[in-house]
Amino acid sequence: MSEADAHPRRAGMTEDELLDRIRARLPESRSWAGLARLATPAAIAESEQLIGFAMPPLLRRIYLEAANGGFGPRDSVLGVGDGAWTDEDADLITRYQEVSGRPGHPPGVVPLHDVGCAILWLVDFRDPSGPMWGWDPSGCCLDHALALQGLTLADWLAEAHDGRDARGIESQWVCKPKPVWPPERRPRRVSRADDTAPDGPPEVATPLTRRATQRQWPPTRVPPRPAPGGDPRRGGR
Repeated sequence: MSEADAHPRRAGMTEDELLDRIRARLPESRSWAGLARLATPAAIAESEQLIGFAMPPLLRRIYLEAANGGFGPRDSVLGVGDGAWTDEDADLITRYQEVSGRPGHPPGVVPLHDVGCAILWLVDFRDPSGPMWGWDPSGCCLDHALALQGLTLADWLAEAHDGRDARGIESQWVCKPKPVWPPERRPRRVSRADDTAPDGPPEVATPLTRRATQRQWPPTRVPPRPAPGGDPRRGGR
């Protein structure tokens, strides 16, 4: 697969071409049985009012012209409003209300795709290009679980236009160093130039020897003991 096929957005894919690829994927989507439903302008307007920012134009187009969720990575981008594709009955607005109460969560940064294990991809409504954020609590710490990912919504969708999973989230490491994988192996000790080799072979402790007991054969016959009260020297009296 060429670089252009793997990353069509980087090869100059337009929004119309991206929408065409999303539509072509929908019949094979694991999220829709039959025709995909579309979002309504009223549902989008309500979501923008609740979030406080306008939806990125590309996301609005996809909702209105292609599918109300159920596309993108693993065919599981959240929809909005009635008739949306949801994850555990939670649409885009419900997920945003869940995370917006976290201390320090930026307003307008909306969950778009649940990876699992509490890991989320989010889109920034404050910028029309839709910068993508990642939430990974298994990274540095909860205070630094949210981090910009350096790509836009269009880039992110183009990489997964055929339903494959999104790239891994790059966590930021502030409180502790980023772990090294695979772990570094400790180097073996190398003899130094000033190390002196011992003269002769190494000393070996003398092994313990088992004491041998020589047995006589046939064994010596032991005379019988005299009866109690008898004296053999006096004929038993």
